[in-house]
Amino acid sequence: MTPQPLGSRLIGFLAIPAIAAASPLIVLPFVSRNAGPAGWASAIAGESVGTLAAIAIGYGWASIGPAMVSVAGEDSRRARIYRDSIVVRLLLAVIVLPVLAVVCWFVASPGFEWLSVLMGTQGALIALSFTWYCAGVGDPRTIIVFDAVPRLVATVAAAGAIAATGIVELYPIAGILVTLGGTTLFTWRLLRRNPGPWPTAREIPGLMRKGAPVALNDAALSGYSSLPAPLVNVTSPPIAAAGFASAEKMLKLGQFLPMTLANAFQSWVAETDGVGRRRRILLAMAALITGGLAGWAGLAVLGPWASTVLFGEEASSSIGILFTMGLVFAFFSFRTGLTRLVLFPAGLATPVMRATLIATALGTPLMIGLGLAWGPIGAAIGYAVTEGMAAALLIPRSLHVLRALATA
Repeated sequence: MTPQPLGSRLIGFLAIPAIAAASPLIVLPFVSRNAGPAGWASAIAGESVGTLAAIAIGYGWASIGPAMVSVAGEDSRRARIYRDSIVVRLLLAVIVLPVLAVVCWFVASPGFEWLSVLMGTQGALIALSFTWYCAGVGDPRTIIVFDAVPRLVATVAAAGAIAATGIVELYPIAGILVTLGGTTLFTWRLLRRNPGPWPTAREIPGLMRKGAPVALNDAALSGYSSLPAPLVNVTSPPIAAAGFASAEKMLKLGQFLPMTLANAFQSWVAETDGVGRRRRILLAMAALITGGLAGWAGLAVLGPWASTVLFGEEASSSIGILFTMGLVFAFFSFRTGLTRLVLFPAGLATPVMRATLIATALGTPLMIGLGLAWGPIGAAIGYAVTEGMAAALLIPRSLHVLRALATA
């Protein structure tokens, strides 16, 4: 298959975050206004728990999978990688989803337990998605056809239904159906075209051991990134928690951009080696850093107005929290580039895991302490410091990889 030009990949992959960002922005104003501050904060708290559960179910496939697929070469080998991922993720889902339901029920405000559980389930089931495979082969069109556009259509339908009935649970239900339906159709099509063996029961422990470093890294990242919203929801008044939930939702929506940029660059970088790969990595990193700084500025300058327009006066966020969340976004964009484009393709998942665990161990107590002492702004500051440490600790090893490529 002839590689697509970088411009075509960027256009295709950048269409994905545009659709992904537009989809929830259509329905979330209806959810926040119909659920009220307590319901809105409970929904975002459940979604944060779902993000953590998605990391457990995904077991690192979304992080390391694109790099594995991009260098696999043969379609049959790529299909076997995807089969391995299906078995691992489904086994973990059976264990994780019941635990998720209990936790979401606990962190929700009274009366909004089912909304929290459904939001958590919607977030968790993203781990079963096929989109990482398409990123590895440089195929944004399939993501748009099987996931992004159906999600947009379902979200518009959910918004209309919520406006008519006031039943906010319809939004996560629609998301769950899109994820399961799109993934099922894609999987059937891919595996029908590329028949082959499934992993045996004896191979599963080996797959779990192989994916452990990346899974542990993702679990630590998700642990500290999923902590602030539930922490604020159980320690702050509903109005303050709702404002923080709006800021975090805007951050999470924006994080689609660096993730999809990294996906667009993934296979393009993998097509070369030595000095050529180093040059492409530096160009890709420049784009991710620029996008991170632009996102920081956007949240700080436009965030207060946008949160009021989108989520209502009662759920609007302050400039201090949004400025700090913008800093989180900038660090996240930089770290995403280092892991996806430099370290994972070089086979350095263990050093990434080590850096993340150190940042999590140091940052999580800081987040909790500042959150308890200063409220939502304290939790946001702790979040930014943790994300910054996670990025900074990756720099020395990334520079070593780039130097090695320069002399290869």
